Amino acid sequence: MYDLIGVGIGPMNLGLSALAHPTPLRTLFFDESEQFSWHPGMMIKDSMMQTSFISDLVTLADPTSPFTYLNYLRSINRLHTFYFYEKLLISRQEYNAYLKWVSTQLEDLHFSTRVIDIQDTGDSYEVLVEEVATGKRTTYETRNVVLGTGSKPSIPESFDSGVIHNTQYVMQKDTILQQEKLSIVGSGQSAAEIFLDLLTSDRPETFELEWISRSTIFETLETGKLGEEIFSPSYVRYFNSLPLTTRQEAVAKFTRSQNGISPETLQAIYEHLYDLAPDEEARVHIRANLEVDAITRDSHFTINMRHTELNDQRTSKTGAVVAATGFIPSLPRFISRLDIAFEAENAWKVDANYRISRTVSTNHHLYATTNLELSHGPAADNLGMSVSRNQLILNDVAGKELYPVEQHATFTTFT
Repeated sequence: MYDLIGVGIGPMNLGLSALAHPTPLRTLFFDESEQFSWHPGMMIKDSMMQTSFISDLVTLADPTSPFTYLNYLRSINRLHTFYFYEKLLISRQEYNAYLKWVSTQLEDLHFSTRVIDIQDTGDSYEVLVEEVATGKRTTYETRNVVLGTGSKPSIPESFDSGVIHNTQYVMQKDTILQQEKLSIVGSGQSAAEIFLDLLTSDRPETFELEWISRSTIFETLETGKLGEEIFSPSYVRYFNSLPLTTRQEAVAKFTRSQNGISPETLQAIYEHLYDLAPDEEARVHIRANLEVDAITRDSHFTINMRHTELNDQRTSKTGAVVAATGFIPSLPRFISRLDIAFEAENAWKVDANYRISRTVSTNHHLYATTNLELSHGPAADNLGMSVSRNQLILNDVAGKELYPVEQHATFTTFT
């Protein structure tokens, strides 16, 4: 009998495993991937994290853990180098290397193994898993399950199937540069990073680059210190206690906090635009106020757009399209048999301790580390908040305080 089995091994559940490691809890985590991998298609050279290295997998709960980012640097003889670096933000590539380093040290992680089904036995869960290579199936029994299946790319149905989602950008870059023109659709950080990468890459002299956004302006990511206090345990508890309609309205208000572009990225883009020669500038286009209705393809892609303020129709012909159009929750099919209570479409009801509400009363629980935007607000996908989330889950599973949770982390009072 296990205390907790995790479905999916992304950064959230990886951190949960790392924090569970020194505790008495018996845990297992499964993922169908061959090894840990975090957004490989967005490992763009020089792309930076938007959260401090301190918000690694464990530090905010246990700075003495062997799985801290600083201990990772020590293990590869880069600790003094980082000391002289004197920055809080690190590259996405280095953060990914750190995550992979942690994943190789935890024995409860099982890759190349997919969860096929979960059955509620009445006093526990039976988790059926299948080895990807052999098809061998094994059943495990656990008191609790944590669902960390993450999200999947969201591309509108009106977009041709040949449109590339930004998660595939790095793998498709060479093919993209063989086209005469590329169009990027989206207005957030991912779209900006791809635009900047192509702007600074060696590309054919005739290559044309287009960035299409439905926004009037490219919002800057909220970096004000008091503004960032919405990414705190205090605010998350407050948000979770709000009525559903209030939370739905609040989610729409936090676009800048979640989807804004870092000031450094916007500055770099402007500097490179400023340095373009006149003939290069003529082949780079930034188009605002355009809502993309559909993308079709024959010999080229045709992007059909509507101007959001002038309300007229526009089209653009292009050789390739990268859609930085976000994500939707990736919900496994077996959840339909687990009596989960949903409070909106695809949004399960989750309490302050990250327990998924069920329509039946049980003493064994389902927890969530993903699909939390409606229940826990703008911090749902924030890597810095994943540590306090995992503290609460482990404390709840253990029935005691394994990790003290910081109660007064903000100067702002939200109630």
